[in-house]
Amino acid sequence: MKKIQILAVCLLLIGVAAFTSGCGEKAAEKTAEKIIETSTGGQVDVDIDDDSVSINTNSGSMSTSDEGVSLPDGFPSDVYVVDGTIVTAITNTESDGYSLSIVTNKSVAETKEEYEADLEAEGWTITMTLNILDGASIAAEKDDRSVSVSISQGDDGTTVMLGTSNNSN
Repeated sequence: MKKIQILAVCLLLIGVAAFTSGCGEKAAEKTAEKIIETSTGGQVDVDIDDDSVSINTNSGSMSTSDEGVSLPDGFPSDVYVVDGTIVTAITNTESDGYSLSIVTNKSVAETKEEYEADLEAEGWTITMTLNILDGASIAAEKDDRSVSVSISQGDDGTTVMLGTSNNSN
């Protein structure tokens, strides 16, 4: 439930940032921090630039930018990341998990094949694959960790939603 609250607040924050961009970045940051702190009950640091938003809390961080963000520190080296632009990166220190949103020029089929091949090569057991209209989904497990991959075709290319979590937490 808390993850859903944080995600909803992050989406609200992006809307607040867009709405208040004419009011100055510092005012938008303070407004966003108050909204998130009230919703989550924790300390929050928000940084808003012209093309990016970064949020840091005690339980993790989120960065988003149309220009792309870096792969988060500590991201598992045995999880394939398709070539493209990482638009959003979320780190959850409580669950030792990561979420990425990536836009690539590769097709849905090519992206799915690459994820299946690389995950298996890295010792992951694929537990589910699914083709859905113009997209695909993959789930895999290794030790007490899991990976989920959702691939969809969009107007700006293929979007990959990649999530990792540690199931022992």
